This record gives sequence, structure tokens and C-alpha cells, in this order.
Amino acid sequence: MTDPDTEKPNRRPPWPKDRRTDRYNWELARGPISAFGESKPLAAWAADERCAVGREALRTRLALGWDPADAITRARHEKPDMVFTYNERTLTLRGWAEQTGIKYHTLYNRIMKSGMSFSDALEKGAEGADFALPVTAFGETKTLHHWAVDPRARCVATTMRRRLAQGWNPEQAITEEPQSRSTLGTGAPHHAFGMSMGLEDWGRHTQIPAGNLRHQMEQYDLPLEAALTSLGWTPNTDAPAEHSLVRITAAQLRSGDHILGTDPTAEGGPFLTVRRPNAIPTSPTAPHGPAHSRTPLTRPAPVPAGPSRRASR
Repeated sequence: MTDPDTEKPNRRPPWPKDRRTDRYNWELARGPISAFGESKPLAAWAADERCAVGREALRTRLALGWDPADAITRARHEKPDMVFTYNERTLTLRGWAEQTGIKYHTLYNRIMKSGMSFSDALEKGAEGADFALPVTAFGETKTLHHWAVDPRARCVATTMRRRLAQGWNPEQAITEEPQSRSTLGTGAPHHAFGMSMGLEDWGRHTQIPAGNLRHQMEQYDLPLEAALTSLGWTPNTDAPAEHSLVRITAAQLRSGDHILGTDPTAEGGPFLTVRRPNAIPTSPTAPHGPAHSRTPLTRPAPVPAGPSRRASR
């Protein structure tokens, strides 16, 4: 016979019926709770102006063994801002995302999940092709996102790109600070279709929620004008944007192209970054939105066929 005491020596005790609650000690949330030299019941602490959470959240924290003062005062999801210094400039991670045109979550994942240093995360650059265009200024050639972290930069990468597309001198586009536009709302001004205003004002002007505009710009690395167009909105005009920034080879240069930078080291290069006037369409079509104010181009109506002169003689 087998000794019952040695038959299953590694047998563990049964699991509790509710494994989710066995780590809570609800007795800690009952009765008087002492903090800040005072003693009050849970309901009184939940109503105290120093309490940063609701009653149930406070009760749960205490049951988990939190220090009462910390359980009362710590706000939900309170996390320290991620702050980084690069080229003698200190910004939060969100500030660096805005400055460089690199998406916040792209930077976050590179640092927190891929284990990159902050400088390596910046050096890798933006995922979109727009900010990888080489631009020459001060005798140096860099991509837009690298110019955005240069100590001489006084604006964000999206502002630099817009200025270059409008014909600004590269050095001026990089170093000039944006003008203050306090009357246009509290948000940073965005330029599109010859107008400049904050996203909230753009939302009111176009009847597209500002959150939708922000998502479209961040998700696809688009300037505001391209984001509005992709969402089906254009102003009451059929005039296209004045210029576009394009990356071409020397053989693709056209009359009117203005060279902003060169990249002789690129594979298959050298490549040029140029500001190119947009071609005006010969047969414009109405976009989604208000009707165009200019009359569409039309051809003369064909003359109906009739008897020839020879036949009429």
C-alpha cells in the first residue's frame, strides 16, 4: 500500500474561488483612516478637497495597502513628463515630436520599446518622406527633421516645410521665429489656402472637428492643406497650391524649379530637393464642397455639319 502522506508530496492547496480579490484587504479601508495628522472615515476623506480620486478608487487603493496620504492625493495615471535635452535645448517628448515632425508614439516606441537612446531616436528621423527632403543652408545639407533640432532652428519642422514651399530662403525659413497671432485662438497657427489660424479656428471655419484634423495630420504626416483636401474640403476657388517640394534627379529638372538642397550620397543619386510650381489643370473639376467661383474652361461648340460649298453651287 502507498502511504497517503507521501503519495502526492508536491500537491498545492486549491486556488481561491476569486483570484482577483485575494490581494485586497478591505479591512484597511474600514473605520477611521489616519493621514495628515487627522483621522476620518473613508467617506469624509473622499469628500476632502485634497482627495484627487473618487471614493471607490480611494477605497481600492487603501485595500491594496497604499499609504493613506498617497492614496488620497495622487491623481489618476499621474506620470512624470518625459523630458530630454538635445543640442542644448530641453523639451518634453511631445515637444520634440512637434519640433521634429516625428510622431510622438514613434519616438516613444523607439525609446521605451526598442531601447534606443534619445539621440538615436531623433537621428532615425520621421517615417514620412516629406521630412526626409535634403535642404542646404549655412553651407550644410541636412534633412528637414535634422534642421528642426539644429540649435539655429526657431520653428518646428512643419513650419520650415511650409515656408520652403512658399519660396522662403532656406536660412530664413529655419531661423525666423513665427509671428504671434494671439487673436486667432490659443493653438499654434497652421497655414493653408492663404489663411493662417489655429486648429480650433480651422475646425469652426471648415465644419470639420479639430480632433479629426489633428489626427489626419499626425497619422499621415500631412500639412494642414493636404489634410483638409484629403478630408474633402477646399475653399471656394479652383486655384491649386502655389508650389510643391519634390525630390528629383538632375535629369528631371524643369524650367521654374528652384533648388533648395542636394543629396549626392543617396543611392542612385545625386538627388535634388526643388520647389516646383504646380501645373494648372486644363480641365478643372469641382471638388467636394462649395462650387467654384471661376468659370470652367470650355471649348467652342462644334459647328453642325451642313452641305459643302461645292454641293450648294
